[in-house]
Amino acid sequence: MSPATSHPPFRVLFSHDQILRRCAELARELRRVLGDEPPCLVQVIEGARPFARLMQQQLAGALPVHEVRAKSYEGTQSTGQVKVSPLGALQDGASVKDQHVVLLEDIVDTGRTIAALREHFLAAGAKSVRVASLLSKPSRRVVEVEVEHVGFEIPDEFVIGFGMDLDGRYRELRDVVVYEASIEREFAGAAERD
Repeated sequence: MSPATSHPPFRVLFSHDQILRRCAELARELRRVLGDEPPCLVQVIEGARPFARLMQQQLAGALPVHEVRAKSYEGTQSTGQVKVSPLGALQDGASVKDQHVVLLEDIVDTGRTIAALREHFLAAGAKSVRVASLLSKPSRRVVEVEVEHVGFEIPDEFVIGFGMDLDGRYRELRDVVVYEASIEREFAGAAERD
């Protein structure tokens, strides 16, 4: 099987080129809003890594990107609980005290994760917490949260690729695609017959 056909032919929602262009626009927005004061960039891992890397490249000053782990999905369903570890701390032990935090997220869906992290960082002494998310799915909001910088607003479809996964699979896809189990099954069946 060639690299071009190593994954099911899911429908592309946003191509890699579209993502690159929109991230450059988001970085310009952030620079305009933040001015000269360098922010503390925090990516929500694992899914936001590719988005955070692009944003870091676009923002002046080679700012470090700190990591925080938060999980609220099992398979394609939200569990309703946000698991933040270790206890919402940045992975490298950095402090957000007296800093403007820019929380970099792959997708804001129910709003629970962003609400929990914003509350945590403000309680830890951050001057402000702004959210920059590649995707926003407002139809799924359970908690109303402000997402100041949104790459793309999407309908209620389960998306994968560009860092987003289904139980650890498909993160490596360059595009953002719509996951459909029937397409995955058909592709697996065809691969077995080959």
